[in-house]
Parts: sequence; C-alpha cells; structure tokens
Amino acid sequence: MSQLPKIIWSKIDEAPALATYSLLPIVNAFT
Repeated sequence: MSQLPKIIWSKIDEAPALATYSLLPIVNAFT
C-alpha cells in the first residue's frame, strides 16, 4: 500500500515536468 501514493505523486510531479520539457523547445523557437 505504501507504494501506491509514491506512484501517484511521481505521476503528478512528472506530468508538469514533461509538459515543460516538451514545450520548452517550441517556446524557444517562437521567441
């Protein structure tokens, strides 16, 4: 049971980081 919150938190933390990293090159290309 103690592993479930870890998986949920890592997914919550990973989503914004992945979005930032995938959008960064696009933002850099436009600016």
